[in-house]
Amino acid sequence: MTLETASPVQPNSHPGTPFGEMWRVAEQNPAYSLLEVLDSIDRDVWDMEMPSADQRGVYARVNGQAALHRLREAMNGMEAEYPLDAPPRRRQWLASGCFMRVEAVLDASQVRELAGHCDHLLHTPGMRPVRLFENPHILSEEAIVAIARTALAALPQALPCSARPALLKRRTLLRRTFPRAQLPDAHGNANNQFWHQDSNQKFNDAPMITLWIPLEDGVGRTCPGMEVIDAPVSYFSILHGDSSQTICPILCDMFPGTQITSLEAAAGDCVMFNGLTFHQTATNPEMRQHRDALLIRIIEAADAAHFGPDGAADGIVPLV
Repeated sequence: MTLETASPVQPNSHPGTPFGEMWRVAEQNPAYSLLEVLDSIDRDVWDMEMPSADQRGVYARVNGQAALHRLREAMNGMEAEYPLDAPPRRRQWLASGCFMRVEAVLDASQVRELAGHCDHLLHTPGMRPVRLFENPHILSEEAIVAIARTALAALPQALPCSARPALLKRRTLLRRTFPRAQLPDAHGNANNQFWHQDSNQKFNDAPMITLWIPLEDGVGRTCPGMEVIDAPVSYFSILHGDSSQTICPILCDMFPGTQITSLEAAAGDCVMFNGLTFHQTATNPEMRQHRDALLIRIIEAADAAHFGPDGAADGIVPLV
């Protein structure tokens, strides 16, 4: 599918984005501190990074509405500093905008067992993903490491000798995605997501690979799948990287001929792509079945401190 150009729309104010939800809460509660705004967000609906203890202390002392207003004003400057079409600064392990499939990284019994855990833990639309390293009885660390190593071995180019790939524990997840027919009118990003990148502002262009492993057949046909944009963006977008419904025409202007691809994979297959690659949940009104998936992120161990408040050593599992 080739993207068409359109007039860009102001990002992030849409109620279907994390920033838009924070803005809504702050406007309804103008006396709230930024911490109170964050603590008011429904964590079963919105999957957002939690602030560290030090950050919570700062956020408790600033007005939420004022802080978000200043952040929104600063976004254009942040985006200008790292334009998406600028030459890359760091070597990537898999090119941005590209993806590849590795067949059968899970066997049939593993697929059935993981799908059973999803039935037990993720049965209601809106329930947040399950973090596997907080639930080690679901899938062992050894099994997750084996999957990650299999995927890395399939890369078209070997990693640099200096690379120290590691699992990002807090982003090793089981996620259930529901078709539109089963979603409430108002839903967050815990299950179904608009266009986004898997990196974040601090992590930016540090190497990251996402492994997406569906647990059902028929993804993109009978149950929700995933779409990716093949634009070779170089950086994380502060305006669009968390959630965007307006990024497609922007990327089309930057990279003429940019296309959307619907990923194809059987249950237990692994599709891997760069953490900078824009992707989204793919559904249509005819779908009636949910889709479960195992998600794994692999990062450079030295960059772990840039992803979330967890301590770097505690937040990763080295793969070499």
